[in-house]
Amino acid sequence: MKRYICFIGIVALVMCMIFSSCKKYEEDYGLMMKSPKGRLVGTWKITQVDFDTTSIKFSDFAMFGELQMTFEKDETGYIKFNDKGLGDILSDTDWEELMGEMQDSTANADSVSGGLDDIDFSALLSSQIGFKWAFDDKKEYLKFSMYDSTSSTYVSVVDMKIMSLCKSDCKLRYEDDSTRTDVSMQK
Repeated sequence: MKRYICFIGIVALVMCMIFSSCKKYEEDYGLMMKSPKGRLVGTWKITQVDFDTTSIKFSDFAMFGELQMTFEKDETGYIKFNDKGLGDILSDTDWEELMGEMQDSTANADSVSGGLDDIDFSALLSSQIGFKWAFDDKKEYLKFSMYDSTSSTYVSVVDMKIMSLCKSDCKLRYEDDSTRTDVSMQK
């Protein structure tokens, strides 16, 4: 009986060590049951974007809508602003009048606001931007490509390091010699 209890204790200790040290990404919580692709597929709400000197929390603008990023199983996806009336507000604004009130010179106001009254912001904000995505060989980076209508091909745009990829939150990082941008998302 003592051997049996000792054996179960050793197995439990080994399992705890395995599960606590198994992390794929820098900010993950530990071992995940789904594959990285299985965790990524779905619609994510972009919650925060951190630049070198600035941080934008999208919850501060939630009354206007939310920025969503959808990853499909076939490694395509799209970015869409889920508009909650902001487009209608912007489309109904008399931009010439507003710019005239904001500027001393109506000539400047006309040149600045020219054409804004003709823009359908609700259609613009509800449109989608399509992309293709793929993991690199080690599943450490996500590679994004956008469709180029001039060449009728997809063009590689950016590789983002996966900082965390859990069931309900994800953090991606773009970094080059001069800038660092972190994008945080939640399902």
